[in-house]
Amino acid sequence: MKSMKYLWVSAAAVGLVAALAACGSPDGSPKATEWGSEAEQFFGELSVAYAASDFYGVLDFYTASAEVALWRGDNKGGGPVPDLLRWNSGDLAQDLQALHLGATGTVTLVHWPTAGELGAIASTMDEGLIERETVFGLAASLGRSLRASPTVISTYEGLYAAYTEAWTGGPADGLARLYAPDAAVRDGLAGIEAVGRDAITELASPGSWVAVTAADVSGEDAPADSLPVFLGPSGYLTDPEQAVGVYRVSNEVDCVVQVAVHWILEDGLIVEENRYQEVESVRRCATDELPTGWWTGLALPGPSDQVVTGLVGTAAGRTIAIHNGTPNLEGLLRWGLQRFASGGLAEPRLDSVTFEPSRGCEGVSGRVDDSGDSRDLFLCIYESDLCPDDGPCTEPDLGVRLAVLHELGHAWMLDHVTDDTRDRLLELSSRRTWREDGVPWADLGVEYAAEVLAWGLSEEAIPMVRLGAPPCQELRSAFELLTTAIPQHAAGCGDG
Repeated sequence: MKSMKYLWVSAAAVGLVAALAACGSPDGSPKATEWGSEAEQFFGELSVAYAASDFYGVLDFYTASAEVALWRGDNKGGGPVPDLLRWNSGDLAQDLQALHLGATGTVTLVHWPTAGELGAIASTMDEGLIERETVFGLAASLGRSLRASPTVISTYEGLYAAYTEAWTGGPADGLARLYAPDAAVRDGLAGIEAVGRDAITELASPGSWVAVTAADVSGEDAPADSLPVFLGPSGYLTDPEQAVGVYRVSNEVDCVVQVAVHWILEDGLIVEENRYQEVESVRRCATDELPTGWWTGLALPGPSDQVVTGLVGTAAGRTIAIHNGTPNLEGLLRWGLQRFASGGLAEPRLDSVTFEPSRGCEGVSGRVDDSGDSRDLFLCIYESDLCPDDGPCTEPDLGVRLAVLHELGHAWMLDHVTDDTRDRLLELSSRRTWREDGVPWADLGVEYAAEVLAWGLSEEAIPMVRLGAPPCQELRSAFELLTTAIPQHAAGCGDG
C-alpha cells in the first residue's frame, strides 16, 4: 500500500503512514478524482444485480465459498451466499447508499426498499471477489420491529455516544473504559494498528468525532433523530457481538471525512475495531498522495460459472473441466463415473461439468449440451444438497446420487443408444415419443431411459416414483435393452 497524507491524519499517525511507503507502487498515486472508482463501480453493479433480482448476476461478485453471517433477529443472511439467494432472493434487493474502504474490505451503507430499512454490510475481499459478509440492521429499526430489545439498543447507542466523547478530548480515562486489555484498533488507510489498551490510549485522534443522525449519513427511511448505529450479528445470549457506528470526523481546517467503525465486543468492551473511510469524503480531504490497495484495478467480475475450479481425470484418460466445483461435488462426479464402470458400461464422454449455481441450470434440474465441438454437462446440485439433513454426512443423499446418474445417463445415451433401441424402449414402456415439447416429463422416452439407467446403476433397487413406480421386472428389461448388461442389483427382481 502506498503512503498517504490525509489533512485529518494526526502527527502521531504520520510515522506509521510513512512506514508503509516501502510498499508503494512505482506507477505513482491515483488521482483524487479517480481514487476508489473501481470499488464504486464494483459495488454499484452488485447493487444493480440485487435490485434486478438477478440471481446469477449477484453470485458473480462472490467467491464460491462466500458466506453471510446471521443478521440479528431476522431471516436475512446466515450461511452460504447461494443458499441465501435460493430461498430469500425476493427479500434481498438493496440500494447502495455509501461506500467505505478499508485495508481488506468495505463497509457499505445500504437501503432495503422492500423492508423500507437501512443497513450496513461489512465485506471482506479475496482476489477481487467478496469472501464474507456481515449484515447489520439499523438499531432504531430493529427496536421498532421488536427484533432487538430496548436495553440492547440503549447499550449500543450509549457506546456510540461514549466513543464520540472519548475520541474528541473527553475524560482522560474515557478511552481506557471502552477497550478490553488486549483490544486492537486498525485503520488500514491511515496506517494505524494499535494492539493493547495502552497503545490505543496513546493514539492521537484524527480530529473531532461528530455524532450525527442516521438521516445525515443516509436519508432513506431513517427514523427521525435515530443514531447511525447498526447491530448484529449475535446468536441468542452469545458473544462476541458486533456493531457498526458511522461518524463525521472534522479536522482543524474543517475538512470532514465520514468514517464507519466496525466493533467486535465481549462483555461490553471493544476487543477489535476496524475503521473504514468513505470514498467521496476521502477525495475531498486528501492531498496529492492516495493509497493503493485491493480496490486498485479491481475489475467487474465475469460469469462465475465459466471459471474452471478443478479438473477430473477419468479412467478412459480424458480430463473433465469442472466449473463451480468443490472437493465434495467433484467426489460425487467421480462416484457417478465409477458406477458406470462397475456396471460394465463405457464412461459418459464429457468435456466439462458445471455445478449449480450456473446459468445453464435456469429452469431445469440438469442438462447436457452437445455442440459438436464440446459436450458440457450441467448438474443443478449445490454443495448443501449433498447432505441436506443435520448430523454426520457419510455419503451424499440418495436423491442427489440418483440425479447424477440420471444426468450422466443422458450423456452416455448420446453415444450408445440407436434409433432401433429407442423404438423398442418406447414400445416396452408404452410411451409414444422420445423427446417432444409440451409432453409431460415422465412420458418422454429419453427421461424414462435416463431414470432406468440411474436405477440400474444405483447400489440398491429403488422404486422409480417419478415414472409412476413401474414394476421392477419392467425396469430390468428396459435396462438390459439399453445397455445389454444386467442391473447392479438384479437379485431384487429375481434371476429370471
